[in-house]
Amino acid sequence: MHVHVELPEELDVEEYRLRNARGEIPDHTPYGLHHLGDEGDVVTFRRPARGVTDWAARKVRNQLDGYEAVTALSSARQRRGADAIFCMDERTGLPAAYTTHRPVVTGVAWLERPELLARTHRRSAEGGLSRAAGIFTQSPAMVPILREHWDVDPERVHGVRLGIDPEFYPEQPWEGRDPNGMTVTSVGDDRGRDHATLVAAVRRVRDQGLPAWLELATTLHVDLPPDAGVLHARRMNAAMRGLYERSSVVAIALRPNPQGSGLTVALEALASGRPVVATDNPGMDEYVDHGRTGLLVPPGDPEAMASAIGDLLADPERAAEMGRAGRKEVEARFTSAHMAADLRDILRGVVA
Repeated sequence: MHVHVELPEELDVEEYRLRNARGEIPDHTPYGLHHLGDEGDVVTFRRPARGVTDWAARKVRNQLDGYEAVTALSSARQRRGADAIFCMDERTGLPAAYTTHRPVVTGVAWLERPELLARTHRRSAEGGLSRAAGIFTQSPAMVPILREHWDVDPERVHGVRLGIDPEFYPEQPWEGRDPNGMTVTSVGDDRGRDHATLVAAVRRVRDQGLPAWLELATTLHVDLPPDAGVLHARRMNAAMRGLYERSSVVAIALRPNPQGSGLTVALEALASGRPVVATDNPGMDEYVDHGRTGLLVPPGDPEAMASAIGDLLADPERAAEMGRAGRKEVEARFTSAHMAADLRDILRGVVA
């Protein structure tokens, strides 16, 4: 089987490989998709647009809710010989489905229920979804939404586990934490984050007598009092490993959503041997086992999040045990190779 991977326009696989070799980012290719070839299948990656095509692609993309129509139209030559086209999300996948007769397998990461979208956006998404040979999501909560609200043939909708690079995120020694053992770490830039609830929770922990310190990495606007923590207003990349090493707890506060916001950070934390406190959005419990690898709390509830964070900070032995269990869980189920195996099964199915 020959799989042609169409990456988002901003990703250049050759540049990505160089950055990985320098230790800056995880996996040898974006999302670890080189693992699609672990059983001998041929995997090629779309080369990025250049010059006028790149300029036009960016201009059109900004007018089409991020959908990459120009790049999809210009990719015909690169698709030659492929048995299937693979895209990680709908902004690449739906334009691909409109512009090729080859079977397209696309992920869905951003779509909401159709009634929440503008009419033109909804109709274009409906058309692309109807053309895709296979659709996958890494959030279990999105499977029924795609099947029932978007009326997609159930046999074409697949749940796929998210995976990360466990070598890039090694298990950190528990002794590497900050001397007080009170650092809480979080990271995230997407629209599903609820950093205000996280900051309020850390303030409550401090008010209860534990000197919790928050290290928050985000480019979103956050009001974090200087006595409660530090804000890293940039993308951390490899520096995240240092944050995970210093932390005793990784906390992820989220707005209610079914798209799987926060799952990657949860897996990075578990791989690093740190317990997770996370908002119990639909699907999060597939990745964080409440009471064994972390604690799940209701959305928008700083009191509940503060209680969970405080319990783990006050009981480092329990927190360390959860961290060890989390690392084992990632190694057994949630690596990039596991994710690619799930995706490979879908691709082989649509080709067959």
